[in-house]
Amino acid sequence: MNPKPFRVGIIGHTGRGAYGHWLDLAFVGVDGADIVSVSDPDEAGRLGAMERTGAPRGYADYRAMLRAERPDIAVVASREIGDHLEMVLAAAEHGAHIYLEKPSAASPEEVDRMMEACRRASLLLVVAHPWRGHPPIQRVAIPLIRSGKIGQPRLARIYGMGGHHGGDQLFLDLYPHFFDFLWQLFGPPLWCHAHLTRDGRSVTAADLKPGAEGMGLVAGNGIKAYYAFEQGFAADFESYQGDGKEVPYRIDLHGTAGTLSLPGPMSNQPDITYHPLVNPPIRGDSRWEVIPAEPPPDDQKWQRAHHRMARSMMDMLLGRKPEFELVQGPNARLYLEMAMMAHASHMKGCRVSLPLPDGKNPFDAWR
Repeated sequence: MNPKPFRVGIIGHTGRGAYGHWLDLAFVGVDGADIVSVSDPDEAGRLGAMERTGAPRGYADYRAMLRAERPDIAVVASREIGDHLEMVLAAAEHGAHIYLEKPSAASPEEVDRMMEACRRASLLLVVAHPWRGHPPIQRVAIPLIRSGKIGQPRLARIYGMGGHHGGDQLFLDLYPHFFDFLWQLFGPPLWCHAHLTRDGRSVTAADLKPGAEGMGLVAGNGIKAYYAFEQGFAADFESYQGDGKEVPYRIDLHGTAGTLSLPGPMSNQPDITYHPLVNPPIRGDSRWEVIPAEPPPDDQKWQRAHHRMARSMMDMLLGRKPEFELVQGPNARLYLEMAMMAHASHMKGCRVSLPLPDGKNPFDAWR
């Protein structure tokens, strides 16, 4: 006999983070999920979300929705990071498990508060990292690396966004994808050494400004951050403001016997490309080979990843083994702390290690 469906309520805010990267559709059409309500202060946005999701009821206030509907699962969909803490605490107060847009919060300290609220109420906190629900990454790329396809991994080169997004602006938002990928293979970093710049000069406290989407203080339009891991592996991250004509967003993994290149999760390019050389040419070399993986890339791959993760979350709640392992509070906290390590390292001018002293954004105390 099948258990009764999980009642799902969706929290969005058109004009202020909207519904993130398709989180409103995460549970739509997934067996075992019943979309019962949507909240959105914007009436047109709310009606649109109700139409997309099939939710029979809509609310202007998410707290009113949580009180009236008592959903089993609250989807905190908005990209507005600065709102996440209050939304998660409210959902936990009303007994809802949480499926949360990444990044989870503006600081590790805020994730601590989320985890404590969920722990007290025996609730599950899942952060929606779509690569966790994407078979080409989980079933092809990671096993290839572990099986020695590129020999012993030595270096990851991570290229962030260019254009007006270059630098520290989206460091918390976009790069936890890559941090999670590296954690699955190599665990947490041993230390970080970083340098942030503004138009080529080192940033100072005078360059601090509020980041987009409530992500706290950021600085500069260039960042270089080097992370050291166990077994001699390292990750070199860079993002610089450019002309925006191309998006370099990707991760290249170099080993002792070859290289794998993976575009960022938002891309619908081939997911995995292999080259037999340790230091391959970037362009125009016929030895670059696309590694086939199912499903092939298309514009729906992110939504389907959400569906797989939604099903895995519900399996966890039913005491079943999930098809895909998901990112929960402790890992979400780690990836924020990895970003904060770069801030702390730049301020100190030296390497910094985990844990950071107070779970806050080091820029908050920079004078």
